Amino acid sequence: MRFATQSGSASSGQEWIDRAKRLEALGYGTLAMPDHMIGGAWAAMPALAVAATATQKLRVGTLVIDNDFRNPTVFARECATLDVLTNGRFELGIGAGWLDRDYQSTGIPFDRGRVRVGRLAEAVTLLKRLFTEEQVTFAGEYYEVDRAECRPKPVQRPYPPFLIAGGGPDILALAGREANIVAIVASGITGSGKLAPEKLTLETMREQIGVVRDAAGARFGEIELSMFLDCIVTDDREKTIAEMAKKAKAEPDVLRNSAYRGIGTLREIRDHIVRMRDAIGITYFCLRGPDVESLGPVVGELTGR
Repeated sequence: MRFATQSGSASSGQEWIDRAKRLEALGYGTLAMPDHMIGGAWAAMPALAVAATATQKLRVGTLVIDNDFRNPTVFARECATLDVLTNGRFELGIGAGWLDRDYQSTGIPFDRGRVRVGRLAEAVTLLKRLFTEEQVTFAGEYYEVDRAECRPKPVQRPYPPFLIAGGGPDILALAGREANIVAIVASGITGSGKLAPEKLTLETMREQIGVVRDAAGARFGEIELSMFLDCIVTDDREKTIAEMAKKAKAEPDVLRNSAYRGIGTLREIRDHIVRMRDAIGITYFCLRGPDVESLGPVVGELTGR
């Protein structure tokens, strides 16, 4: 079992460096960054390079890069360079994009999901070939390159671990075929509207993992399963749930029964993590929320530090 946390920015460059050092000391294995064009998130690649320079063992990763915002031939060089600069501590998280406002703010068309996933599939193929081959010629539906090169080559061989995040059947099947790490997210998430409560349950996650398993075949045992867990540390779980539900104008049961929420004492959150591991095989948790550093004792216990 290992733990990441996702952070998009800091109040200053020094605070970013200090946070990375604290997270490493607490036992977190990875500092991951999102890739949103709105909301104030920093550019991931330079920020991750600085965080890695300031630490010794902390891995850094994208969670996740929106494939539609990157040309894979250009992006391959950025990833390989970051892997070299971090001495093999980079995790390449990539997805098909989901936040419609990101697309609106950039003017990039927000194509239907099947198109975005098809484009991602070609990009993953290109990236893997660029990491391992001297020259790549490729002609697909979405990308075409002639004698493309990637220098330097990654330190991690054959390439940095690919994390693909998604919730729908098409992208989960792609993840099953291609990813080293699969991050299960709620199906149907967009920037508009709310998810149905049944999309957030452990039972639905089990069905999603089934899609990954079917697509992966014999290699399923090599895949690391991951998820986001939004955490609030509190001594009064029910009161906190009621307050959060009122603020969000949601039914308390939606929060109470969500697999993606860890609300309660450190022990209650720890038990939720263990339950997810034992029930559906999640072993890589990305903890988020205002209490990430307060969760250090849980991270330390469950990683044996």
